[in-house]
Amino acid sequence: MVAKFIAHGKTEIIIEGNIIVIRSIGPWNIEYFEGLHQDILSAVSQVDINNYVVLLLPISEAICVAEAFEYHVDFLKQGNAKAIAVNLIGSEVPNITKDLCQKAYAQADLNFQFFYSDESAKAWLQHQLA
Repeated sequence: MVAKFIAHGKTEIIIEGNIIVIRSIGPWNIEYFEGLHQDILSAVSQVDINNYVVLLLPISEAICVAEAFEYHVDFLKQGNAKAIAVNLIGSEVPNITKDLCQKAYAQADLNFQFFYSDESAKAWLQHQLA
């Protein structure tokens, strides 16, 4: 029997046109990602499924356990976001967060960039939507 834990991490998702903004407070475990995936699927149903992008705002200790990482990569491979912008300004461990995201998004074959402001991230995302 596998023990279930409470979700570590919190999420707020806002839709801005065809940009899904995910504010995600870490650290994260697999139970967190289970809920996050449901929230993302709900958000995707509110945008143009063929033309949307994601702005990720990792906050605090933006890191995850190994089992959660692989679980999330498998989920990402099933999506069709045109691009993901990651604003690292809120991460307490930006280099680790960047390494994790870079590895995950590369494995999922996603178009991604890193930023330190919402404005520059959203400008890049709007260009990806065009």
